[in-house]
Amino acid sequence: MLISFSVQNFRSFSEKQTLSMVAGSGSKRNERYSIPTGNPLASHALRSACIFGPNGSGKSTFVTAIGFFRDFVISSAKNTQEGEAIPVTPFKFDSNWRNQPSEFEIAFVYSDTLYQYGFALDKERVHGEWLFARPNSPATKTRMLFQREFDSGTGQYAWRINPRRVKGERDLWKESTRDNALFLSTAIQLKAETFRDIFHWIQTRLRLLKSPDRLSPTFTAQKIAKDGWERKILAFLRGIDIGIESISVDEKEFHPSDPPSHSLFSNKARDDLAPISTDAETFVVKPIHETAEGGSVVLEFEEESDGTQVLICLSAPLLDVLESGYSLIVDGLNNSLHPLALKYLVNLFHNPNLNSGSAQLIFASHETSVMAKGFMHQDQVWLLEKGDKNNSIMTPMSDYKVRDISNFRKAYLDGRYGAVPRLGEFVDG
Repeated sequence: MLISFSVQNFRSFSEKQTLSMVAGSGSKRNERYSIPTGNPLASHALRSACIFGPNGSGKSTFVTAIGFFRDFVISSAKNTQEGEAIPVTPFKFDSNWRNQPSEFEIAFVYSDTLYQYGFALDKERVHGEWLFARPNSPATKTRMLFQREFDSGTGQYAWRINPRRVKGERDLWKESTRDNALFLSTAIQLKAETFRDIFHWIQTRLRLLKSPDRLSPTFTAQKIAKDGWERKILAFLRGIDIGIESISVDEKEFHPSDPPSHSLFSNKARDDLAPISTDAETFVVKPIHETAEGGSVVLEFEEESDGTQVLICLSAPLLDVLESGYSLIVDGLNNSLHPLALKYLVNLFHNPNLNSGSAQLIFASHETSVMAKGFMHQDQVWLLEKGDKNNSIMTPMSDYKVRDISNFRKAYLDGRYGAVPRLGEFVDG
């Protein structure tokens, strides 16, 4: 599960900003808010977290930073060539940052071991890369697995690879690592078993969704048609009371001229909404409603409201996240959704009976209704706003001394804590 993610010198972020999912003393006492990790360095992790901020504050950029991190880990060794530019954008509003490397770091727990992995890079090369691990064992300290740092004076990399913890062809992996690629990614391509768990968690268990209203219903349709998920998905939709009694899924032959179908779970990390219809079939979702006479009527998917379409598209992906124990990051989860529907989705992750697989939800939103008394803990709320230098600044709500999150919501909307739009009067001419 995700413990923290940090970003520095990337787009609207200049100084290092960190989203922490570590539960504080209050939230870790309530299983609604937190999950035991099995590791003493971070004994409990939050089930969910919400990032609030006005338009242009950096919410989407933070999600993009996580996406860039994941994409570069997965693809840097296999999808780039020697000398090819790295597609990273530094903070441009200050010349001191413009020529500095961008930095990304993640901490997560997998199989009771806490891993801390990060890298620093610019468009030309990786300047630094590091990996540490802390197993859940008595009297065990944090172990350095490897470090790599570029020396601009010599034009060479300084390497430290722990021979006791990293078994295999270490020299081959090191020599095969290009300047514009990650050692972790290269070693995995060369069958380094030591790093298998780290790479697997980043590739398969860290999930991103840039906007729910960009999803198509294909993944939901496939889970109904191929995996028998109709009962699960209908239970999910009936819980929101949108009037759908059943769902018909029609299978048809796929043609290249058809509009692309998208899924939350594409292997292309750059955009998790990439086409998945690689076989000769595709699926069409048709919701079924009850009529006033007690009969039924079948609607085309496009005849449903935007909110209902989003909920149908989200149903199978969210249920899959809950069942598999993934960490899901979503930008604009509230898009096209009623505030009560948003709370319903978040509550799925807060319910220990439904979320028994330690899944996590991190979402960016404008909708403050989740700041209701007893619904979220202050540890789960983060505020994002622009500083005086156009830089994004992330602040945890726990930094403010408030007893009631609902009182904080009112004060937040009144502008006492920033991270709200600064509205002026429109003057034409």
